[in-house]
Amino acid sequence: MGKPLTGKKILITRSEHQAEDFARKLEEAEAVPIIVPLLRLQKREAQSSKQILSKLHEFTWVFFTSANGVKFFFEQLRDCGLNGEQLDKNRVAAVGRKTRQALHKHGLSVDFIPEKYSGKRMAIEFMKKYPDPGPVLLVCGGLARQDIPQQLERQQVYFQKAVVYDTLINTVARDNLLSFIREGKLDVYTFTSPSTVKAFMNLTSDEPELQEKVVSEALTVCIGPTTKEAAVKQGFTNILVPQDYTLDGMIEQLARYFDTERD
Repeated sequence: MGKPLTGKKILITRSEHQAEDFARKLEEAEAVPIIVPLLRLQKREAQSSKQILSKLHEFTWVFFTSANGVKFFFEQLRDCGLNGEQLDKNRVAAVGRKTRQALHKHGLSVDFIPEKYSGKRMAIEFMKKYPDPGPVLLVCGGLARQDIPQQLERQQVYFQKAVVYDTLINTVARDNLLSFIREGKLDVYTFTSPSTVKAFMNLTSDEPELQEKVVSEALTVCIGPTTKEAAVKQGFTNILVPQDYTLDGMIEQLARYFDTERD
C-alpha cells in the first residue's frame, strides 16, 4: 500500500519562486503537485525605503514577517549601497522557521520567534516578553495584515514600516487555473496566505458556477487560522488547518485526512 497522498493531485497557488519547495515536499510524499502561481511578487523601488533603511541604528528591533520580506529587504539594502552589517546592532524577530532560515542565510541570528507562527501570535507573545522593547522597524509587504501594527499601537510602542515588496495577482494564470478546475481532477486546493485566497476568487470571478462548485465542495487546506478566516469569508467550508502552521504541517494534515479516509 502506498503513502496516504500517493497520486493525489494537489494545487499549489503560491508565487512561482516559493512553489518549488512545496512541490518537492509533496513529491516526497508521492503526491502530484499542480503548480499554478496565482500571485507574483514585485520589489518596491529602493528609494521608497532608503530613508528608513539608512537609519537602522535608530531601531532596537527589526521585525520580519515573511521569508519574502527578508529577500526583498536585502535586495533593497544592496540597491541603497548598504549591507547586512547595518543590522549588527539591532535585535531581530522572525515570524516563523522559514523566515528564520532566510535570515540565517544572510548571517543573522534571530532573537525572538513566536511559538505559533502567525503575525497575531508574534505580536502578542513579543509584547508579553518585551513590554518595553524600544523602537521597532516592521519589514513587510504591501498587503501585510494589521495585527502587528495594531498590537504595537495598543502598547504605545514606536514603530515604522519598511514596505519592501508588493503582492500582485498573476493574471496570466487565469486560463491555466480554470482549465484544471474544469477537468475536475484536483483532489486538494492549498492556500498559504489570505492573498492566495483573494487571487483565487478574483481569477475565477468570470466563471461564477465553477467558482461556487470549488468553494462549496472542494477539499481545501489553509496554512493557518488567518488564511482560513479569509477562506471562510469567501464561503469555503471544507477546510483543513494544520496544528503547525508550515508547509510540512499542511502535508502532515493532509496525510492524516486521507489515511483516515482509506481505513
